[in-house]
Amino acid sequence: MIEQSVNQKKKYQDKKAYALPLAPQDLVDIYKQKENDKEFVLWVDYTKSREKLTAKNILIYLSNTNFKCHFSEIDEDLIIEYIKSDFMVDCSLLARFTTMCIKTRLQYEFNIGEEELTFLMPKDKIIEIVENNLELIDELCNTLSQLIAFVLHKFYNELPDDIREKEVNIKPIIEEIEIIDKPVSCGVNVLRIVTDAWDAFLLITSRFGFTKYFNKQIYNDKPTYFGSDLYYVLVHTKVVENILKMMPPGTVVVSADDSPSE
Repeated sequence: MIEQSVNQKKKYQDKKAYALPLAPQDLVDIYKQKENDKEFVLWVDYTKSREKLTAKNILIYLSNTNFKCHFSEIDEDLIIEYIKSDFMVDCSLLARFTTMCIKTRLQYEFNIGEEELTFLMPKDKIIEIVENNLELIDELCNTLSQLIAFVLHKFYNELPDDIREKEVNIKPIIEEIEIIDKPVSCGVNVLRIVTDAWDAFLLITSRFGFTKYFNKQIYNDKPTYFGSDLYYVLVHTKVVENILKMMPPGTVVVSADDSPSE
């Protein structure tokens, strides 16, 4: 494990990281790299970026560039702003550290990959972040537990009438689902936690089950996700399909392929 952590640290040290906001010459270099690498990931020098930008503004900046990104360093400000931000940021590292906060809150062990990441932030610091932000982490867990109710509601109600008539087993579940409208602290990166850290969602579901309500402040039809609405993205990332497969046999008759959003 120590050797793996050393190798991870060396990997981070060897990467070229850019300070934000990006200088014109850096943009030229980055776009040249993107031409040759469609999966290009922008490595951000977080310490230098904080000399000019707050954690919140760093995330807004990255959201506007639409780059996949990674960070040379992270801190509490960055993780908390990521959870709260109304700006979508494509960063698997932040989704993973958010998952590690969830696991810490639920007293669940880190996996091997997460253990390797603790050179960026030790466990005692993650524990401190959770203790400093208990209400937010608990709200995040509750928000994620609402996902199944939202998916079932959307799936059922977007089916054509003739197909919906076949769904006699799921209909009573749908009728019990309530749509609430309450202020939230969590932002749109809840989606990234589901798509980039599916294990976090599974952990929450195994601990709490799923709610019979969802909050339309998060779960709605707004085109917040790079021009698409949440359900559309969940369909195309196979989240809807995977959730339907989680239902007891016979609950859902048709498949996610019958959803108009597909």
